Amino acid sequence: MTFKPSALSIKQQLGIAILLVLALLGTGIGAGAYVLFDRFQTRLTEQAVQLGIERLLTAIRNGASGPYLDQTRLDPAWNRPLSGQYFLIRFADQQWRSRSLWDTDLLLPADPANRAVGKIDGPGSQQLLVMTQGFDRFGQHFDITVANDYSPLVREFHRVLQHFIVLWVIALLIALLLLNSWMRRALRPLDKTRHQLAAIQAGEEQLLDEQVPEELLPLIRQINQLLTQTRQSLLRSRNALGNLGHALKTPLAVLSSLIERDVIRSRPELHQPLRSQLDQINERVQRELNLAQNAAGTGAFEPFIAARELPALIDALEKAHRRHLAVDHHYHGDLILPFDRADLLEVFGNLLDNAWKWAASKVALVIVETPTHWQLSVEDDGPGIANLADREQALQRGYRLDESVAGQGLGLAIVADTVTAYGGEMHLEQADLGGLAVRVELPKALLPTGD
Repeated sequence: MTFKPSALSIKQQLGIAILLVLALLGTGIGAGAYVLFDRFQTRLTEQAVQLGIERLLTAIRNGASGPYLDQTRLDPAWNRPLSGQYFLIRFADQQWRSRSLWDTDLLLPADPANRAVGKIDGPGSQQLLVMTQGFDRFGQHFDITVANDYSPLVREFHRVLQHFIVLWVIALLIALLLLNSWMRRALRPLDKTRHQLAAIQAGEEQLLDEQVPEELLPLIRQINQLLTQTRQSLLRSRNALGNLGHALKTPLAVLSSLIERDVIRSRPELHQPLRSQLDQINERVQRELNLAQNAAGTGAFEPFIAARELPALIDALEKAHRRHLAVDHHYHGDLILPFDRADLLEVFGNLLDNAWKWAASKVALVIVETPTHWQLSVEDDGPGIANLADREQALQRGYRLDESVAGQGLGLAIVADTVTAYGGEMHLEQADLGGLAVRVELPKALLPTGD
Protein backbone atom coordinates (compact mmCIF):
# COMPACT_ATOMS: atom_id res chain seq x y z
CA MET A 1 0.00 0.00 0.00
CA THR A 2 1.30 3.42 -0.89
CA PHE A 3 0.40 6.69 0.82
CA LYS A 4 0.43 10.04 -0.89
CA PRO A 5 2.35 12.47 1.32
CA SER A 6 0.60 15.62 2.38
CA ALA A 7 1.64 18.80 0.59
CA LEU A 8 2.14 20.46 4.00
CA SER A 9 4.36 19.32 6.83
CA ILE A 10 3.01 18.72 10.34
CA LYS A 11 4.65 21.97 11.43
CA GLN A 12 2.96 23.90 8.62
CA GLN A 13 -0.43 22.32 9.30
CA LEU A 14 -0.21 23.13 13.01
CA GLY A 15 0.94 26.67 12.20
CA ILE A 16 -1.99 27.24 9.85
CA ALA A 17 -4.43 25.79 12.40
CA ILE A 18 -3.10 28.01 15.20
CA LEU A 19 -3.12 31.02 12.87
CA LEU A 20 -6.77 30.42 11.98
CA VAL A 21 -7.71 29.92 15.63
CA LEU A 22 -5.95 33.11 16.72
CA ALA A 23 -7.40 35.05 13.77
CA LEU A 24 -10.93 33.87 14.59
CA LEU A 25 -10.33 34.63 18.25
CA GLY A 26 -9.11 38.14 17.39
CA THR A 27 -12.08 38.69 15.08
CA GLY A 28 -14.47 37.48 17.79
CA ILE A 29 -12.88 39.74 20.40
CA GLY A 30 -13.05 42.71 18.02
CA ALA A 31 -16.69 42.04 17.14
CA GLY A 32 -17.59 41.55 20.79
CA ALA A 33 -15.76 44.73 21.76
CA TYR A 34 -17.63 46.65 19.06
CA VAL A 35 -21.01 45.43 20.30
CA LEU A 36 -20.14 46.20 23.92
CA PHE A 37 -18.83 49.63 22.97
CA ASP A 38 -22.00 50.42 21.01
CA ARG A 39 -24.09 49.56 24.04
CA PHE A 40 -21.76 51.47 26.34
CA GLN A 41 -21.67 54.65 24.30
CA THR A 42 -25.44 54.49 23.79
CA ARG A 43 -26.06 54.25 27.52
CA LEU A 44 -23.47 56.93 28.25
CA THR A 45 -25.04 59.30 25.73
CA GLU A 46 -28.52 58.48 26.98
CA GLN A 47 -27.47 59.45 30.49
CA ALA A 48 -26.02 62.72 29.22
CA VAL A 49 -29.18 63.43 27.23
CA GLN A 50 -31.40 62.56 30.20
CA LEU A 51 -29.34 64.87 32.38
CA GLY A 52 -29.71 67.63 29.77
CA ILE A 53 -33.50 67.20 29.73
CA GLU A 54 -33.62 67.49 33.50
CA ARG A 55 -31.52 70.67 33.42
CA LEU A 56 -33.74 72.19 30.77
CA LEU A 57 -36.82 71.30 32.79
CA THR A 58 -35.41 73.14 35.81
CA ALA A 59 -34.47 76.10 33.57
CA ILE A 60 -38.09 76.65 32.55
CA ARG A 61 -39.48 79.47 34.72
CA ASN A 62 -42.81 81.13 34.95
CA GLY A 63 -42.82 84.92 34.67
CA ALA A 64 -45.37 87.71 34.52
CA SER A 65 -45.74 87.25 30.78
CA GLY A 66 -45.70 83.45 30.92
CA PRO A 67 -43.09 80.69 30.84
CA TYR A 68 -39.55 81.61 29.91
CA LEU A 69 -36.13 79.85 29.73
CA ASP A 70 -33.58 80.89 32.33
CA GLN A 71 -30.36 81.25 30.31
CA THR A 72 -28.23 81.24 33.43
CA ARG A 73 -29.10 77.58 33.99
CA LEU A 74 -28.11 76.50 30.47
CA ASP A 75 -24.93 74.58 29.67
CA PRO A 76 -22.52 76.84 27.70
CA ALA A 77 -22.26 74.12 25.03
CA TRP A 78 -25.89 74.83 24.08
CA ASN A 79 -24.90 78.36 23.14
CA ARG A 80 -21.80 77.38 21.10
CA PRO A 81 -22.64 76.88 17.40
CA LEU A 82 -22.57 73.26 16.19
CA SER A 83 -21.13 72.16 19.52
CA GLY A 84 -22.74 68.72 19.26
CA GLN A 85 -25.22 69.41 22.07
CA TYR A 86 -28.65 70.65 21.00
CA PHE A 87 -32.16 71.10 22.39
CA LEU A 88 -35.61 71.98 21.16
CA ILE A 89 -38.53 72.83 23.46
CA ARG A 90 -42.06 72.97 22.06
CA PHE A 91 -45.17 74.13 23.90
CA ALA A 92 -48.41 75.64 22.71
CA ASP A 93 -47.53 77.50 19.49
CA GLN A 94 -43.97 78.32 20.57
CA GLN A 95 -40.59 76.63 20.50
CA TRP A 96 -37.20 77.40 22.02
CA ARG A 97 -34.04 76.33 20.20
CA SER A 98 -30.51 76.11 21.40
CA ARG A 99 -28.13 78.59 19.79
CA SER A 100 -25.83 75.67 19.01
CA LEU A 101 -28.26 74.59 16.26
CA TRP A 102 -27.51 77.84 14.47
CA ASP A 103 -29.58 77.74 11.29
CA THR A 104 -30.10 73.96 11.12
CA ASP A 105 -33.09 71.90 12.16
CA LEU A 106 -33.19 68.56 13.96
CA LEU A 107 -34.69 66.02 11.58
CA LEU A 108 -36.84 64.27 14.15
CA PRO A 109 -38.89 61.16 13.26
CA ALA A 110 -42.37 62.05 12.08
CA ASP A 111 -44.04 59.31 14.12
CA PRO A 112 -44.42 60.47 17.73
CA ALA A 113 -44.29 56.83 18.87
CA ASN A 114 -40.68 56.64 17.69
CA ARG A 115 -39.60 59.97 19.23
CA ALA A 116 -38.65 58.65 22.67
CA VAL A 117 -35.05 57.64 21.88
CA GLY A 118 -33.35 57.41 18.50
CA LYS A 119 -30.31 58.12 16.39
CA ILE A 120 -30.28 60.72 13.64
CA ASP A 121 -27.78 62.48 11.43
CA GLY A 122 -26.75 65.89 12.68
CA PRO A 123 -25.00 68.87 11.08
CA GLY A 124 -21.45 68.46 9.85
CA SER A 125 -21.52 64.62 9.69
CA GLN A 126 -22.36 64.44 13.37
CA GLN A 127 -24.11 61.37 14.75
CA LEU A 128 -26.77 62.35 17.25
CA LEU A 129 -28.56 60.41 19.93
CA VAL A 130 -31.89 62.16 20.42
CA MET A 131 -34.44 61.83 23.20
CA THR A 132 -37.83 63.52 23.54
CA GLN A 133 -39.89 63.64 26.72
CA GLY A 134 -43.14 65.43 27.57
CA PHE A 135 -43.79 67.34 30.78
CA ASP A 136 -46.70 69.41 32.19
CA ARG A 137 -45.54 72.56 33.96
CA PHE A 138 -47.16 75.85 34.79
CA GLY A 139 -50.36 74.75 33.12
CA GLN A 140 -48.52 74.05 29.85
CA HIS A 141 -47.40 70.83 28.12
CA PHE A 142 -43.73 70.93 27.17
CA ASP A 143 -42.01 68.50 24.70
CA ILE A 144 -38.29 68.70 25.47
CA THR A 145 -35.92 67.22 22.87
CA VAL A 146 -32.20 66.93 23.56
CA ALA A 147 -29.63 65.59 21.10
CA ASN A 148 -25.94 64.87 21.79
CA ASP A 149 -23.24 64.03 19.28
CA TYR A 150 -21.62 60.65 20.03
CA SER A 151 -19.34 60.56 16.95
CA PRO A 152 -16.22 61.57 19.01
CA LEU A 153 -16.73 58.43 21.06
CA VAL A 154 -17.01 56.38 17.86
CA ARG A 155 -13.84 57.92 16.45
CA GLU A 156 -11.99 57.26 19.69
CA PHE A 157 -13.22 53.68 19.69
CA HIS A 158 -12.08 53.21 16.08
CA ARG A 159 -8.67 54.59 17.01
CA VAL A 160 -8.43 52.20 19.95
CA LEU A 161 -9.66 49.37 17.72
CA GLN A 162 -6.92 50.12 15.20
CA HIS A 163 -4.34 50.04 17.97
CA PHE A 164 -5.84 46.78 19.16
CA ILE A 165 -5.59 45.28 15.67
CA VAL A 166 -1.95 46.33 15.35
CA LEU A 167 -1.14 44.92 18.79
CA TRP A 168 -3.06 41.76 17.99
CA VAL A 169 -1.15 41.26 14.73
CA ILE A 170 2.13 41.78 16.59
CA ALA A 171 1.00 39.33 19.27
CA LEU A 172 -0.02 36.91 16.52
CA LEU A 173 3.41 37.08 14.89
CA ILE A 174 5.13 36.63 18.25
CA ALA A 175 2.84 33.68 19.00
CA LEU A 176 3.68 32.09 15.64
CA LEU A 177 7.42 32.52 16.28
CA LEU A 178 7.07 31.01 19.74
CA LEU A 179 4.90 28.25 18.32
CA ASN A 180 7.46 27.50 15.63
CA SER A 181 10.19 27.30 18.27
CA TRP A 182 8.03 25.11 20.46
CA MET A 183 7.14 22.78 17.57
CA ARG A 184 10.80 22.42 16.67
CA ARG A 185 11.48 21.40 20.24
CA ALA A 186 8.46 19.10 20.32
CA LEU A 187 9.43 17.44 17.01
CA ARG A 188 13.06 17.01 18.02
CA PRO A 189 12.47 13.35 18.99
CA LEU A 190 11.42 12.70 15.38
CA ASP A 191 14.73 14.11 14.14
CA LYS A 192 16.53 11.92 16.67
CA THR A 193 14.60 8.89 15.43
CA ARG A 194 15.44 9.76 11.82
CA HIS A 195 19.16 9.91 12.65
CA GLN A 196 18.89 6.60 14.49
CA LEU A 197 17.23 5.02 11.47
CA ALA A 198 20.10 6.28 9.34
CA ALA A 199 22.51 4.72 11.86
CA ILE A 200 20.60 1.43 11.60
CA GLN A 201 20.82 1.69 7.83
CA ALA A 202 24.59 2.16 8.09
CA GLY A 203 24.90 -0.80 10.46
CA GLU A 204 25.90 1.32 13.46
CA GLU A 205 22.76 0.60 15.51
CA GLN A 206 20.34 -2.27 15.86
CA LEU A 207 17.20 -0.76 17.40
CA LEU A 208 15.64 2.64 18.01
CA ASP A 209 15.94 4.32 21.38
CA GLU A 210 12.63 4.08 23.26
CA GLN A 211 13.34 7.17 25.40
CA VAL A 212 10.78 9.22 23.45
CA PRO A 213 7.56 11.10 24.28
CA GLU A 214 4.59 8.94 25.22
CA GLU A 215 2.80 9.63 21.93
CA LEU A 216 5.73 8.27 19.88
CA LEU A 217 6.49 5.25 22.04
CA PRO A 218 3.95 2.86 20.39
CA LEU A 219 5.30 3.74 16.94
CA ILE A 220 8.94 3.30 18.01
CA ARG A 221 8.15 -0.06 19.61
CA GLN A 222 6.33 -1.18 16.49
CA ILE A 223 9.31 -0.20 14.31
CA ASN A 224 11.70 -2.01 16.67
CA GLN A 225 9.51 -5.09 16.53
CA LEU A 226 9.47 -4.90 12.74
CA LEU A 227 13.27 -4.51 12.64
CA THR A 228 13.70 -7.50 14.94
CA GLN A 229 11.31 -9.65 12.92
CA THR A 230 12.99 -8.62 9.65
CA ARG A 231 16.42 -9.41 11.06
CA GLN A 232 15.25 -12.77 12.37
CA SER A 233 13.52 -13.60 9.09
CA LEU A 234 16.68 -12.72 7.16
CA LEU A 235 18.77 -14.88 9.48
CA ARG A 236 16.36 -17.80 9.13
CA SER A 237 16.42 -17.46 5.36
CA ARG A 238 20.20 -17.45 5.25
CA ASN A 239 20.42 -20.37 7.64
CA ALA A 240 17.92 -22.24 5.49
CA LEU A 241 20.03 -21.55 2.40
CA GLY A 242 23.08 -22.74 4.28
CA ASN A 243 21.32 -25.89 5.37
CA LEU A 244 20.12 -26.49 1.82
CA GLY A 245 23.66 -25.99 0.53
CA HIS A 246 25.03 -28.48 3.03
CA ALA A 247 22.29 -30.93 2.14
CA LEU A 248 23.17 -30.67 -1.57
CA LYS A 249 26.90 -31.07 -1.16
CA THR A 250 26.78 -34.84 -0.67
CA PRO A 251 24.48 -35.58 -3.64
CA LEU A 252 26.58 -33.25 -5.79
CA ALA A 253 29.74 -35.00 -4.72
CA VAL A 254 28.16 -38.33 -5.66
CA LEU A 255 27.10 -37.00 -9.04
CA SER A 256 30.56 -35.55 -9.61
CA SER A 257 32.15 -38.93 -8.97
CA LEU A 258 29.61 -40.69 -11.17
CA ILE A 259 30.24 -38.53 -14.23
CA GLU A 260 33.95 -39.20 -13.89
CA ARG A 261 33.43 -42.90 -14.54
CA ASP A 262 34.88 -44.25 -17.73
CA VAL A 263 31.50 -45.07 -19.18
CA ILE A 264 30.59 -41.36 -19.01
CA ARG A 265 33.99 -39.95 -19.88
CA SER A 266 34.01 -42.10 -23.01
CA ARG A 267 31.14 -40.02 -24.30
CA PRO A 268 32.42 -36.41 -24.46
CA GLU A 269 29.10 -35.06 -25.78
CA LEU A 270 27.50 -36.21 -22.54
CA HIS A 271 30.41 -35.76 -20.14
CA GLN A 272 31.21 -32.12 -20.93
CA PRO A 273 27.68 -30.71 -20.52
CA LEU A 274 27.17 -32.65 -17.29
CA ARG A 275 30.55 -31.51 -15.96
CA SER A 276 29.80 -27.88 -16.86
CA GLN A 277 26.37 -27.91 -15.21
CA LEU A 278 27.65 -29.59 -12.05
CA ASP A 279 30.49 -27.07 -11.77
CA GLN A 280 28.01 -24.21 -11.96
CA ILE A 281 25.74 -25.85 -9.37
CA ASN A 282 28.73 -26.41 -7.09
CA GLU A 283 29.83 -22.82 -7.54
CA ARG A 284 26.34 -21.51 -6.71
CA VAL A 285 25.99 -23.75 -3.68
CA GLN A 286 29.41 -22.72 -2.41
CA ARG A 287 28.55 -19.07 -2.79
CA GLU A 288 25.37 -19.48 -0.76
CA LEU A 289 27.28 -21.43 1.88
CA ASN A 290 29.82 -18.63 2.13
CA LEU A 291 27.06 -16.02 2.52
CA ALA A 292 25.32 -18.11 5.15
CA GLN A 293 28.60 -18.62 6.99
CA ASN A 294 29.32 -14.87 6.96
CA ALA A 295 25.89 -14.14 8.48
CA ALA A 296 25.72 -17.18 10.75
CA GLY A 297 25.14 -16.54 14.41
CA THR A 298 24.15 -12.88 13.95
CA GLY A 299 21.14 -11.05 12.67
CA ALA A 300 23.07 -7.82 12.44
CA PHE A 301 22.99 -5.63 9.39
CA GLU A 302 26.42 -5.29 7.77
CA PRO A 303 27.01 -2.55 5.16
CA PHE A 304 28.92 -3.07 1.94
CA ILE A 305 32.52 -1.79 2.18
CA ALA A 306 33.67 -1.38 -1.41
CA ALA A 307 37.43 -1.43 -0.79
CA ARG A 308 37.13 -4.74 1.07
CA GLU A 309 34.52 -6.59 -0.99
CA LEU A 310 35.10 -5.62 -4.62
CA PRO A 311 38.80 -6.64 -4.97
CA ALA A 312 38.04 -10.02 -3.39
CA LEU A 313 35.03 -10.45 -5.67
CA ILE A 314 37.06 -9.59 -8.79
CA ASP A 315 39.81 -12.01 -7.73
CA ALA A 316 37.24 -14.78 -7.27
CA LEU A 317 35.79 -14.11 -10.73
CA GLU A 318 39.22 -14.24 -12.36
CA LYS A 319 39.80 -17.65 -10.78
CA ALA A 320 36.33 -18.90 -11.68
CA HIS A 321 36.54 -17.80 -15.33
CA ARG A 322 40.27 -18.54 -15.60
CA ARG A 323 41.06 -15.28 -17.39
CA HIS A 324 42.28 -11.81 -16.49
CA LEU A 325 40.48 -8.63 -17.55
CA ALA A 326 41.48 -4.99 -17.18
CA VAL A 327 39.06 -3.60 -14.59
CA ASP A 328 38.71 0.18 -14.41
CA HIS A 329 37.53 1.29 -10.94
CA HIS A 330 35.74 4.59 -10.33
CA TYR A 331 34.74 4.94 -6.66
CA HIS A 332 36.15 6.42 -3.46
CA GLY A 333 38.52 4.21 -1.53
CA ASP A 334 36.55 4.69 1.71
CA LEU A 335 33.19 4.14 0.06
CA ILE A 336 30.59 2.38 2.22
CA LEU A 337 27.20 1.58 0.72
CA PRO A 338 24.47 1.52 3.42
CA PHE A 339 22.79 -1.60 2.04
CA ASP A 340 22.97 -5.20 3.18
CA ARG A 341 26.38 -6.65 2.34
CA ALA A 342 24.96 -9.97 1.13
CA ASP A 343 22.49 -8.23 -1.19
CA LEU A 344 25.18 -6.06 -2.79
CA LEU A 345 27.53 -9.03 -3.11
CA GLU A 346 24.72 -10.67 -5.04
CA VAL A 347 24.26 -7.57 -7.20
CA PHE A 348 27.94 -6.90 -7.99
CA GLY A 349 28.69 -10.60 -8.26
CA ASN A 350 26.06 -11.16 -10.94
CA LEU A 351 26.84 -7.93 -12.82
CA LEU A 352 30.59 -8.59 -12.89
CA ASP A 353 30.04 -12.27 -13.68
CA ASN A 354 27.90 -11.27 -16.66
CA ALA A 355 30.56 -8.76 -17.77
CA TRP A 356 33.29 -11.42 -17.48
CA LYS A 357 31.33 -13.76 -19.72
CA TRP A 358 30.99 -11.26 -22.53
CA ALA A 359 33.89 -8.80 -22.22
CA ALA A 360 36.76 -8.97 -24.70
CA SER A 361 39.39 -7.45 -22.42
CA LYS A 362 37.97 -4.55 -20.38
CA VAL A 363 35.40 -3.98 -17.66
CA ALA A 364 34.50 -0.63 -16.05
CA LEU A 365 33.01 -0.40 -12.57
CA VAL A 366 31.60 2.99 -11.47
CA ILE A 367 29.87 3.94 -8.19
CA VAL A 368 28.62 7.53 -7.82
CA GLU A 369 26.71 9.13 -4.95
CA THR A 370 24.04 11.75 -5.68
CA PRO A 371 21.89 13.66 -3.15
CA THR A 372 19.08 11.11 -3.54
CA HIS A 373 20.57 7.94 -5.06
CA TRP A 374 23.53 5.63 -5.35
CA GLN A 375 24.36 5.04 -9.02
CA LEU A 376 26.11 1.75 -9.87
CA SER A 377 27.38 0.95 -13.35
CA VAL A 378 29.16 -2.09 -14.80
CA GLU A 379 30.30 -1.91 -18.47
CA ASP A 380 32.19 -4.23 -20.76
CA ASP A 381 33.70 -4.11 -24.24
CA GLY A 382 31.87 -7.16 -25.47
CA PRO A 383 29.26 -7.43 -28.24
CA GLY A 384 26.55 -5.75 -26.14
CA ILE A 385 22.83 -5.98 -26.80
CA ALA A 386 21.84 -3.65 -29.59
CA ASN A 387 18.17 -4.68 -29.82
CA LEU A 388 15.89 -3.02 -27.25
CA ALA A 389 13.60 -6.05 -27.15
CA ASP A 390 16.56 -8.30 -26.35
CA ARG A 391 17.55 -5.95 -23.50
CA GLU A 392 14.10 -6.31 -21.96
CA GLN A 393 14.19 -10.09 -22.34
CA ALA A 394 17.67 -10.24 -20.81
CA LEU A 395 16.08 -9.21 -17.48
CA GLN A 396 13.73 -12.20 -17.55
CA ARG A 397 14.59 -15.34 -15.65
CA GLY A 398 16.04 -18.11 -17.79
CA TYR A 399 16.56 -15.99 -20.90
CA ARG A 400 19.94 -16.50 -22.58
CA LEU A 401 20.97 -14.38 -25.52
CA ASP A 402 23.68 -16.84 -26.60
CA GLU A 403 23.27 -20.53 -25.69
CA SER A 404 26.96 -21.13 -26.30
CA VAL A 405 27.84 -19.10 -23.21
CA ALA A 406 27.59 -20.98 -19.93
CA GLY A 407 24.91 -19.97 -17.45
CA GLN A 408 21.26 -20.33 -16.59
CA GLY A 409 20.14 -16.83 -17.54
CA LEU A 410 19.37 -15.86 -13.93
CA GLY A 411 22.10 -13.30 -13.15
CA LEU A 412 20.51 -10.08 -14.44
CA ALA A 413 17.06 -11.21 -13.33
CA ILE A 414 18.34 -11.78 -9.78
CA VAL A 415 19.93 -8.33 -9.78
CA ALA A 416 16.68 -6.81 -11.06
CA ASP A 417 14.73 -8.48 -8.24
CA THR A 418 17.14 -7.18 -5.59
CA VAL A 419 17.12 -3.65 -7.05
CA THR A 420 13.31 -3.65 -7.14
CA ALA A 421 13.20 -4.78 -3.51
CA TYR A 422 15.18 -1.67 -2.57
CA GLY A 423 12.87 0.57 -4.61
CA GLY A 424 15.56 1.19 -7.24
CA GLU A 425 15.74 1.02 -11.02
CA MET A 426 17.88 -0.96 -13.43
CA HIS A 427 18.57 -0.18 -17.09
CA LEU A 428 20.52 -1.87 -19.88
CA GLU A 429 22.28 0.56 -22.24
CA GLN A 430 25.03 0.78 -24.82
CA ALA A 431 28.38 1.12 -23.02
CA ASP A 432 31.05 3.66 -23.86
CA LEU A 433 33.41 0.68 -24.15
CA GLY A 434 31.22 -0.70 -26.92
CA GLY A 435 29.49 -3.51 -25.07
CA LEU A 436 26.68 -3.65 -22.51
CA ALA A 437 26.29 -1.15 -19.69
CA VAL A 438 24.12 -2.15 -16.74
CA ARG A 439 23.14 0.92 -14.73
CA VAL A 440 21.49 0.62 -11.32
CA GLU A 441 20.01 3.40 -9.19
CA LEU A 442 19.39 2.64 -5.51
CA PRO A 443 17.52 5.32 -3.54
CA LYS A 444 18.82 6.45 -0.20
CA ALA A 445 15.90 4.79 1.54
CA LEU A 446 15.91 3.42 5.04
CA LEU A 447 14.88 -0.16 4.32
CA PRO A 448 14.07 -2.37 1.33
CA THR A 449 10.45 -2.11 0.28
CA GLY A 450 10.05 -5.86 -0.08
CA ASP A 451 8.17 -7.70 -2.75
